[in-house]
Amino acid sequence: MDTVFITGATGFIGRNLTLSLAEAGVSVNILVRPSSNLQDLKHPNINMFRGDITEPSTILSAMKGCNKIYHLAGLAKMWVKDKTEYDKINVAGTGNILNAAGLAKVEKIVVISTAGYFPPAGEVPVNEKCTMQTSLHTAYEHSKYKAVQLATSYLQRGLPIVFVYPTNVFGAGLINDGNTVAMMIREYIKGKWKFIPGNGRGIGNYVYVEDAVQGMKLAMQKGSPGSHYILGGENADFDRFFSLVRELSGIKRKLYHIPYAVIKAIATLEEIKSKCLGLSPVITREWVKKIPFNWSKDITKATQELDYHPRTLKEGIGKTIEWLYETSQI
Repeated sequence: MDTVFITGATGFIGRNLTLSLAEAGVSVNILVRPSSNLQDLKHPNINMFRGDITEPSTILSAMKGCNKIYHLAGLAKMWVKDKTEYDKINVAGTGNILNAAGLAKVEKIVVISTAGYFPPAGEVPVNEKCTMQTSLHTAYEHSKYKAVQLATSYLQRGLPIVFVYPTNVFGAGLINDGNTVAMMIREYIKGKWKFIPGNGRGIGNYVYVEDAVQGMKLAMQKGSPGSHYILGGENADFDRFFSLVRELSGIKRKLYHIPYAVIKAIATLEEIKSKCLGLSPVITREWVKKIPFNWSKDITKATQELDYHPRTLKEGIGKTIEWLYETSQI
């Protein structure tokens, strides 16, 4: 039986992956900080170790006896006061994990990055062969890009690494910066979400969290070292997304298209506020500039090589709405 080491187990996606493996009978070692939210993670197959990916001395003991690693931990916030934190956690932290993995001689490592690593789409959706267009990316995505480059250097030295790139993951679980899609659904139903970004035709790719987790497990089972897989679901623009939310919730609320220029102006004011008052901005200009682009993704490689078959966006939104009502969040 495998003993698996997971970083980022207390986050939105990591929590789902950890519980999925534990409930399947896999022994899972996780790193937890004193501030970690351990809700739902108390399970006989989950072994908790105090530590942090930025503290190398804590990693090896938690990794002891593990033959496989899922590396999800990272700083995924839209904004932080000190942007060097992105590199400290996402890049240097990845190096710490891979150094320990080399010493532990693990069988396979799945490094979970982000589909934001890839450029916008042109006439066809983006696939794994496309290279990053750095001028359009955020500080967070730049750090994830550097982390992949660093991990590639470890791959070249013989570490058995598979790379996966989830798109917009959403669904049941923590509603935080990693689950903003569920937050939009919840706020729409509560009557607090009033707008559609831009002209509504900006395209994103959406994947339900259970499907993203299944893709990660399939990458561990079937992916060969050096392989890269986009783990997405359905491509849809904002208008279609909110149309499905209206349909599936049965609530018909008026939404207003907010012009790109207005959103950019709001972001500018938010950044000024954050500098003056030290408050987190609701949105930043570097994220706003992503709105007009087509971020559609092609998941053919994962479908063919991993037998990865995510549900439709409609099914994912439906499950999310059911969960929100079941947990009395709306």
